[in-house]
Amino acid sequence: MTGEIRFLAISPSCFRVVNRAVYRALAERGVTVELIIPRQYFVLGEWQDSEPDQDDGYKTTRLDLTGNHQRLQRFSGLSAVVKAFRPTHIYVDADPSSVMALQAAIAAPKAKISTITAENLPTKTRKHVIQALRDRNLREAANICIKSVLRQLSRPRMDRVFTLSEDGSEVTQNMGFTVAKLPLGYDTRLFYVQREEIRAATRERLGLTCPTIAYFGRQVPEKGIHILLEALAQISDRPWQLLMDHFAVDSAYARQLTTQIDALGLCDRVVFFESSHEDMPNFMNAADLVVLPSISTPKWKEQYGRVIQEVQACGRVMVASRSGAIPEVMDGHGHLVPEGDVSALAATLRALLARGEFLDLDAAASARANRSIERQAELLHSYMLEEGGSRA
Repeated sequence: MTGEIRFLAISPSCFRVVNRAVYRALAERGVTVELIIPRQYFVLGEWQDSEPDQDDGYKTTRLDLTGNHQRLQRFSGLSAVVKAFRPTHIYVDADPSSVMALQAAIAAPKAKISTITAENLPTKTRKHVIQALRDRNLREAANICIKSVLRQLSRPRMDRVFTLSEDGSEVTQNMGFTVAKLPLGYDTRLFYVQREEIRAATRERLGLTCPTIAYFGRQVPEKGIHILLEALAQISDRPWQLLMDHFAVDSAYARQLTTQIDALGLCDRVVFFESSHEDMPNFMNAADLVVLPSISTPKWKEQYGRVIQEVQACGRVMVASRSGAIPEVMDGHGHLVPEGDVSALAATLRALLARGEFLDLDAAASARANRSIERQAELLHSYMLEEGGSRA
């Protein structure tokens, strides 16, 4: 390829600084980058201002984002930015079945357009619509139809769709898109194996005096936290503590977990914390074993498990279920158990506690080589070089 790569990224999620790291890495590779982010983003029931810029070698442009429905959102003023920047490549940090993807393709008909999807289950539009109507769930039926129409409109306009797993690649390719796998890279400036004195200081601050089993992630039923609690009750004869986030949302599931912790007699074992993403490496390094006990449902299976690569980068031992993409992201490191199998999870944790070896440097090296933002940027850059510049 000849000529300058001018890369325009359109990303609602980049209202948070932590999600912008890959664009710093792209700029460090010599790519001219402009990043479009929302002035405000609707999260946790309210509109929040996007976080301040950092001097990371690329230009950030703030536009107004319209709509709360992720598939129907669009940026006001995008065409003017495209006209001024003249991108050769546009990356839309959204599903291809979205108005935002179509908006980018229409605004820049000569640019190469790529999007990303976490989809990893086959779409059966007719069957799913009929079932939603039988369930009298008109909103779900409408969402399925909207997604199908947007997919049909976007398909001829998308040059590439990035996927997160082999299942995702197969599903998306069967929809007629050109696909390529891409990791959701972690920031190597944040996640790494800390010195023992730093780890010890965090543990002391948290009051961690026993081998520490941790859960990091969303608190929803499909993440299987209730499975972990049942497994821990089976090994209550061993010394351990459980480290996890405070229940951020007063949900039925959070209330269920609170009741379960009390009923199983685990209250004295649980250590709660509150943290920003930037502070998470301290808590991950403070843990010994980290568990991701996700369980698949008819409508969902683990799409990536971003926490896995971050935990591995911190050198901690990972234990997870075989849901969805988890085995791929684990990449042969850590320990896998069957989904929903309380006894198997308990037996694995018991054996690991008895062994007492909680540092996995091989996993840390693998994560850095294959799932860092540097690797993500390298792959993005190579795809741009491979597919050439703007259309004639």
